[in-house]
Amino acid sequence: MKKRIYLISLALVWLFLSGRLFYMTYFNGGAGSYLSLASGLRELPSESEWMNIYLDGKKMGHTVYSIENQGANGYTIKSSSNLNVVFGGLESEIHLENTAVMDTSFRLEAFSFWMLSDQYSTHVQGQKYGTIMELEFIQGEDTNRTEITVPKDLYTYTAIQPMVASKGILEGQTMRVPAYDAMSNEMADVTITHEGKEIISVAGEKHLLNKLRIEFKSIPSIMWLDDNGITYKEETIMGMMMERTTPELALAKAESGQVDLLNGFAVIPSYPISNSKKLKELKIGLSGVTSDVLAGLSSERQKIISTDPLVVTLSQVSTPLHPNELELNLKASDMVQSDHEQIREKANLILAGESQAIAISHTLTQWVYNYLEKRPVASISGAVDILNTGVGDCTEHTTLYTALSRAAGVPTKIHIGLVYLQGRFLFHAWPVVAIDGEWVDVDPSLNQFPADATHIALVEGDFENLTNLIPVLGNVEIEILEQVY
Repeated sequence: MKKRIYLISLALVWLFLSGRLFYMTYFNGGAGSYLSLASGLRELPSESEWMNIYLDGKKMGHTVYSIENQGANGYTIKSSSNLNVVFGGLESEIHLENTAVMDTSFRLEAFSFWMLSDQYSTHVQGQKYGTIMELEFIQGEDTNRTEITVPKDLYTYTAIQPMVASKGILEGQTMRVPAYDAMSNEMADVTITHEGKEIISVAGEKHLLNKLRIEFKSIPSIMWLDDNGITYKEETIMGMMMERTTPELALAKAESGQVDLLNGFAVIPSYPISNSKKLKELKIGLSGVTSDVLAGLSSERQKIISTDPLVVTLSQVSTPLHPNELELNLKASDMVQSDHEQIREKANLILAGESQAIAISHTLTQWVYNYLEKRPVASISGAVDILNTGVGDCTEHTTLYTALSRAAGVPTKIHIGLVYLQGRFLFHAWPVVAIDGEWVDVDPSLNQFPADATHIALVEGDFENLTNLIPVLGNVEIEILEQVY
């Protein structure tokens, strides 16, 4: 249930660590405020660079990265990261591995990404052939393969910076280049701006460094590099920072007393909600969230009353659906494996021939709630793995429910946002099902049918739009304006 913030943080970690940090390390030479690889990138050594990772000033892990020169065959960029995180009072260890293979112009040829935690493992790999990218998703013992169409000249996010650096970037100059992100399986532009020189302190020593601002999918970061292209420091949202260090210090244990990600991004409203289960309607004021974020999710259940200031009413009423929405929300996806034989068999066993959408939805809500052990899980996992392990929080509840529901022929979509629990709003995920021509929000994590009126939807989709929520983290404020019982 409470996994939403954790999963978001995990996605950010991947974008931040496996993406930006290890591709930006190898600028070469250049004087003054000009960074350039004007000569001899192929002669660069394949030395490893080590950095400690901090969250709100406390070490939570390390990363090591390198670029390997393959001569006429191009380059291989590798990154390995170990993270110790606290979520809901429980500590978890996460390991990330990322490899990108590029030609001599840094165009993507192949990639491989691993994410391993205490409970789950996820492996994504791709091979490019012209304008076709063959993808393979491996979760536990389950493998899914697909193809996507991509531009002929495709750059992976991990190789953007060496590619840009080979052309040079002047102080005050901004570059915009297309990139592929393996975790979200999306393409988007990366914006890189050279903001001049700045003196900063790293490990007690002062350095005059080049300051670069990078933005990818609305996620900003700042990086400081010397004229030889060595990265000394990087900062991004959520209080996350990385700093150059030695292998010995990088491999030292993470600090105790780390920030609990659940508590760190909980939103305390201006006034407590007396009884959320009996609440018929809730009117709230929102800040730190733009009306544009909510515009596509406005419905009878979640109405935008005004945009300046942003005021929203929430209720338990259903929302009319459009027929063209049904087919899309019956399809299987990488995580929602509704076409898998094991999922279909389990749905048939649970439902015992039930054909009415309302009965199916009610039965699945209760079954998923009772079936899964309520435990934070440090991973991104598919429905089959969740079914086999039998543990999880809101992400696992929602993924498994959605897969079973679609397998039973009931269109189901996923909302990601906030829910009120124990005096605070927590990042959360829940399903929305098609019943008698209307969308109905349900919550198998909390055994709610329908979901209560404190559910605030911010993102819709099978977790593929997860990173869209990252800019909201730490910025949301909620004012309780009216409670109707």
